[in-house]
Amino acid sequence: MPRALFAILLVGLLVLAGCVQEPPPASPFNGQEFDNGMYAPLFTLESMDGELWSLEEQRGKTVVMAFIYTRCYETCPVISAAINHAKTKLTSEENLSVVWVSITIDPYHDSPSVLQNWTSDRGYDWVHLTGIDSAVNPVLDAYDVDPIHFEDNSSQGYGFSHPQPTYVIDSSGHLRVVWSEVDWPVDLFLEDLRTVLAG
Repeated sequence: MPRALFAILLVGLLVLAGCVQEPPPASPFNGQEFDNGMYAPLFTLESMDGELWSLEEQRGKTVVMAFIYTRCYETCPVISAAINHAKTKLTSEENLSVVWVSITIDPYHDSPSVLQNWTSDRGYDWVHLTGIDSAVNPVLDAYDVDPIHFEDNSSQGYGFSHPQPTYVIDSSGHLRVVWSEVDWPVDLFLEDLRTVLAG
């Protein structure tokens, strides 16, 4: 083969090789993975016990964070039941490394005492947060919850339609994975949580 033709073929092969990109590595998560290095937006709200609760103060532990409101009778109970079930599937050692928290999207109604009674009635033993609307609403915006207010026939006269993300934040404060479905499979969620716990 003439050297000139060989050189042309070689250059062509090198160009072709440069155009063929390797597929991205498979995600280790079942839910939607976040880009490495994305920190969870920080906030401080009021717990059902009337104490201030800061996300920044949870560094060193993995945080599972969901969004509910006590007058929600369709999707929110599904999320809360899934969290309650998932907690029972972790070992005692694993539970020591995880903080579970639910944030109300209805601060107008869900005062600390309302949350306290609501969680007690259902046997939920994890932190539930509220606050004045000017404190809660920026948190909802930061985590893409964006509830849509509507009028209804309830005693309060209103309700919300809203996304139901459940986030897993690692011990360094990075967003790692989110489950956007309401009825997420507990076993697959736990696989993701344990992946985060393993570092």
